[in-house]
Amino acid sequence: MNSKSGAKSEVRKIQLTGGSTYIVSLPKSWVIQHGLKARDQVRIEWRPSGTLRVIADASSVVKQREVKINCNEIPDHMIFDHLVASYLSGAHRIIISSPIELSRVQRKILREFIKSTRGLEITNDQGREIEMISLLNPSEMPLFSSINRMYLLISRQIRDFSEVLMGGNIDILDDSSEIENEVDALRLLLERQAGQVLESASIEDSLGTSRWEAAELCKLVRTLERMGDHSYALCDLAKSHKVPDLLNMDSLPLSIIPVWHISIKLLVSNLKNRNFSEIHDAKSQLISAQEDLLQYEEVLRASDVDISDALFLDRVSESLRRICAYSINMAEILMNIQTHRDSLERFG
Repeated sequence: MNSKSGAKSEVRKIQLTGGSTYIVSLPKSWVIQHGLKARDQVRIEWRPSGTLRVIADASSVVKQREVKINCNEIPDHMIFDHLVASYLSGAHRIIISSPIELSRVQRKILREFIKSTRGLEITNDQGREIEMISLLNPSEMPLFSSINRMYLLISRQIRDFSEVLMGGNIDILDDSSEIENEVDALRLLLERQAGQVLESASIEDSLGTSRWEAAELCKLVRTLERMGDHSYALCDLAKSHKVPDLLNMDSLPLSIIPVWHISIKLLVSNLKNRNFSEIHDAKSQLISAQEDLLQYEEVLRASDVDISDALFLDRVSESLRRICAYSINMAEILMNIQTHRDSLERFG
């Protein structure tokens, strides 16, 4: 046996016992770490790659990741980033401490962080130390349901934006910042879950996705979050600037919106379906829409449209073009996932 101190793998010889059974012994340190003993059962899975996975189903050991943050070592403007990093690491418990009483500014950052995430609650506040724990079981939030929720929120924002531009009540955009925050919170939750899938076989099984697919879904979630940034930017534009009178849903740039709605709906439906032709159609429509918007922007810059109206239209076109670009990325990620699902591994 070759092993290194602290290593996560060991090389062991296959032994033949009884003339017909091959066995490999388990490392003693692994057995002790998982609280197992002689005659306990372990589950062995044969993975598609050909590797075997040993799972300590009978283990009584509960692992919980803990992160400690010392505010004395971090500038206030970086505390939020460290909290997000702790959350994405899969920490069950986050402890924030300071040699003196936590300031109002620091406490405000903690409240904003809790609002920006899912399942975290403060369980202990001692003035100089605050403890937060995660109450959310990762297997209770299916990945695909959360992704679908992100899509619905972004789609709703763009529909509201379209309605306001066509004369609808501006008040329907009042909750646009709340929708933006929810999209961001879902993105963080999904990235946290994807990280936990990469580390835990049981979470991988409960969420019904492979480690490879979880990594691809992480990329997909980021593209959705960036679409959400631009859908929010459109709503903010409509709230803070005068809408030009010459806008029409049947002409550019707004005529792209129905094309995007149809395409993104096809893509989201193929998170679970396996229809390459639908993904191809959606990507082709989005590429065409992106090219139309680029040409529109070139014509707009050379036109005699009033400067304030031209700037408004250019910003609308740019955000819609970027939303189409991110949707194209989503189509490519889905093709990666589908190809991996359909692939066959051969030995020899």
